[in-house]
Amino acid sequence: MRLTTLALAFAVLLPGCIIVNATDRTDVAAGAPPAADQLAVQMDTLLAWFPGEWDNHEQHWQQAKVEKVENPIERIHHVFAPVEAPAIGAHTFFVKQYLDGDPSKVYRQRLYAFSRNDARGAIQLDIYAFNDEQAFADAHLRPEILKALSLAQVRATKGCEVYWRWNIDHFIGEMEKDACRVNSPRLGRTIVINDTLMLSESELQISDVARDEAGNVIFGRPDGPPHKNRKVRYFTLWGGVKKGGQNAKPDEQSWDFTSGKLIHNEGGVMRIVDDDTGEDSGYSVRLEQLTYQNTKVPILKLVLMDSKNDQQINYIWANPDATNIGMNLGWMQVGLTRKAEAEMARGW
Repeated sequence: MRLTTLALAFAVLLPGCIIVNATDRTDVAAGAPPAADQLAVQMDTLLAWFPGEWDNHEQHWQQAKVEKVENPIERIHHVFAPVEAPAIGAHTFFVKQYLDGDPSKVYRQRLYAFSRNDARGAIQLDIYAFNDEQAFADAHLRPEILKALSLAQVRATKGCEVYWRWNIDHFIGEMEKDACRVNSPRLGRTIVINDTLMLSESELQISDVARDEAGNVIFGRPDGPPHKNRKVRYFTLWGGVKKGGQNAKPDEQSWDFTSGKLIHNEGGVMRIVDDDTGEDSGYSVRLEQLTYQNTKVPILKLVLMDSKNDQQINYIWANPDATNIGMNLGWMQVGLTRKAEAEMARGW
């Protein structure tokens, strides 16, 4: 029920925005605008860091499984895909966000457009909602429809722009305080949204809080931590399971085998399904970067699971920077190779 409520809140109340309580920050809003060449360099940096996929799997895991928090922070996966959309702007991204690591739980699809705002000394993010969101589902995989997109097919909410400014070694993104005001027909009242973000090369923190005009919180965690997302790393996977699985006879020669599939390191899951027959082996693998509390050492963990009950059967671990990782139990084998650096954070 809570996930449904969250998804509805994002879908209904956020027609145009993403959204962190950033810590250790300086006053990025104060001072003179940066020189033109500095802003150009900052734009290049932001456009290099932002694309790809991001996920807060470990943050959710720590709260839900280790700390056993009653109301753990939601797990959200973000896709930021560069696209060509001439009607929107030169630096446009298709955005897809979904819950629980489940691509079927998409709660939001948008277009983000970055541009220079010299008067503010910032990089401006304009956010566009689709009038017919279903018609543009996974539009980053259908580039022709975005090339033909017109402004009549999208809408942006005035006051919901995000302004990004460089701060020491990262960017802080903020809306103007209380300027993003959205009329919600479902709730029958105006919602005031405030977003703060932090972007570095490997981390994206997102905090969004919405209140009604009386100050009541509609969604978000005003006193809690932001969503702390890491940029994912994709691996190409091959794997096989003998017919009979764990109970396979030693001389069994038939396998369910798959290859060329993509899985990412922030809680990505892949079922081992035979490429030729489509037969499901009944087993899955999960890849996740975690930090155990008793060691404080981050690891890359490859887990073999029983798909029926999502139970762990076995696992191995490696350094988080490993480019190859594999497992061989005799009756099953799996191997993963990390994608090339330029494509590592992209699953499309």
